[in-house]
Amino acid sequence: MKAIGIDLGTTNSAVAAHDPHRDDIAVLTNSKGDRLTPSVVGLVRRDGKEQTIVGDDALNWAVRQPRDTIVSVKRLMGRDFADTSVAEARDRLSYEIVPGPDDDPRAHVTLGGRTRTPAEISSVILDKLVRDAARTLGEQVTHAVITVPAYFRDAQRAATREAAERAGLTVKKIIDEPTAAAVAFGLHKPDGARSRVLVFDLGGGTFDISVLNTVKDREGNSQFQVLRSAGDIWLGGDDFDLAIVDRIIAWMRAERGVDPSGDKEFLFQAKKAAEAAKRELNELPETYIVIPAAYRGPEGIVDVEMALTRDEFQQMIAPLVARTMDLVKETLSGFELTPADISDVLLVGGGTLTRPVYEAVEAFFGTDKVRRNINPMECVAYGAGVLAETLDGVECPTPGCFKANEYSAQLCADCGESLINGRPVGSTGLFESTPMAMGIAAVKGAQRDVFVQIIPAGSPYPLPEPRQRTFHATDSRLIRVPVYEGDSHVASENHEQGVVEFELPQEIEINCHVDVSFNYSADRIITVRISVRGTDMVLEATPKREKPRTPPPETEQEVDSAVLREELGLAVREAQRFLKQYGAYIEQTQEMKARRDIGQAERAVEMGDSREYKRLTELLLDDMYHQCGLASQFRQAELASDGAPLETVKAISEAVEQVKAAHRQGNRIQTAEQSKNLRSMIAVAYSERAVATLPSKKDYGGILQVPDDTAGG
Repeated sequence: MKAIGIDLGTTNSAVAAHDPHRDDIAVLTNSKGDRLTPSVVGLVRRDGKEQTIVGDDALNWAVRQPRDTIVSVKRLMGRDFADTSVAEARDRLSYEIVPGPDDDPRAHVTLGGRTRTPAEISSVILDKLVRDAARTLGEQVTHAVITVPAYFRDAQRAATREAAERAGLTVKKIIDEPTAAAVAFGLHKPDGARSRVLVFDLGGGTFDISVLNTVKDREGNSQFQVLRSAGDIWLGGDDFDLAIVDRIIAWMRAERGVDPSGDKEFLFQAKKAAEAAKRELNELPETYIVIPAAYRGPEGIVDVEMALTRDEFQQMIAPLVARTMDLVKETLSGFELTPADISDVLLVGGGTLTRPVYEAVEAFFGTDKVRRNINPMECVAYGAGVLAETLDGVECPTPGCFKANEYSAQLCADCGESLINGRPVGSTGLFESTPMAMGIAAVKGAQRDVFVQIIPAGSPYPLPEPRQRTFHATDSRLIRVPVYEGDSHVASENHEQGVVEFELPQEIEINCHVDVSFNYSADRIITVRISVRGTDMVLEATPKREKPRTPPPETEQEVDSAVLREELGLAVREAQRFLKQYGAYIEQTQEMKARRDIGQAERAVEMGDSREYKRLTELLLDDMYHQCGLASQFRQAELASDGAPLETVKAISEAVEQVKAAHRQGNRIQTAEQSKNLRSMIAVAYSERAVATLPSKKDYGGILQVPDDTAGG
């Protein structure tokens, strides 16, 4: 059995393992002698045959077959097709992203005319990494520790595990990338000494910030608690390259009188030249960008020969660097931390090698805190490699047993109990905590969108025993338990992980007590257990991410299409008013999506497509009340104020104005603080009056109710 650590990245992937010749952990080279493998999968057709290619070969082929080249598939892992991030990916990426077949809500991609899940594509990348690692190590690779972003939710972690299993790997552990980086940098303080670490992870396509506490206990176990995570999935080192590409295009227009912006082959060459120029400007005050035969147009062959200074480059990317530092400040303020509270800053990802980036971080935190003893492009893989070597097995969680079992085991070899919640054990102790709470949406009094915590934020996992809450089942025999992860008291403002549904048998009364318990596995995969008090009815399941359940034909109530059409028309007018009223507070991508949805709705009304009326109405309501950031919050404030006491209405109005003022001043930290205050006031307003729920696409029929003697979380 040989185990490796894998950094399965958005842009590039890397592998690390114990090298017996050096008696140390090493980042391994691939079949081309490189330590980074582009996370790209392509399809080549030759002589009527199809061949799947991975890495540099696929990246080089992308210029000729962009629609048959899958890049950045990590962005789609475990996401539903309806996810706003998927909608943005569809606008930005060249290949086709489609809904799943039948009742599968997940986003799929099309490669070679066949629909595939992101996990299938990722498994192809993993298979390449494993084969190259086996060739380098000279032995078969069977096990792996795989890293994921700290913000990855239950479904995204499950998709990563699925990809690994498709590639024939036994997963030792799914570990958070900032934790792997902390392991790599060797943040092992003396017993009891603590570190508060900020991981600044700027990769090729994404930017992530994590703040975590680390401590070494008396037994030598390193404990890691991720306090807070934030990020921008559309900001990375590639944006620096594209800024240079834009400058090259501008030079071509001005100096050569041609516009190559629509030529994919030119853009590919310009991107590679931009990457080289970016690296050179770290050391040189000026560089020359030369691309022979860069563009072939009606005027003939055109070369690129232009100069770019470091000062020009820094001015070009200054807004991007400012975005990274604004997110750092916002993340710290969320926990009322200052730069002085951070003991170590870890620079992770190739983007941190860019001079303006690391200089901005050093200026903010101080040079002495910034750790740079490991290559930032390899440290996550290195940390995973350390754990792959030192995590020896799975400890049985049964009290009194605690036997260390093989990773492939499902049941304990001694007591026969399940190992699903067993903790990885080995010479490198590892304890992780959840950054966000896990709970369900439930009814509390007049409120129908309450987030009830079951596993609080900061809970170590795997849990020693399940966490349980009690609810009332009312209104329906079909009981829905929508599972959410987040920190908002409003359920729909958090991230939905899926739904567990069960139907009460006829012999059980509808108005009964239901116990709901959650448990986390070592890979932070949630298991939900539901039992009905006084009966032997027990259901244990993982949340399903399926399309909404359709009532059987004999019970479905037909709704007049004219009524639905009228409702959709009303929603269109309301959405247009919403954009006009709050447009200044809506981000460009959010506004683009809302306008696209309005356009679809208008076409459906015009063409009389009754099948789309209800879906599009729900989509527009979701845009207004949930998907447009501050603007959605202001719209919720309107609804919360309707019928609330005069003092509450006045307080909400003042809070709205404070958010707007901070936004106009461009103060992101103050805007975030005032926004948090406004959310609290909205929650208070809902509790002061009888409000059914926010307009939402969610169906709250059969949802559980919080008993009067149970806190609402």
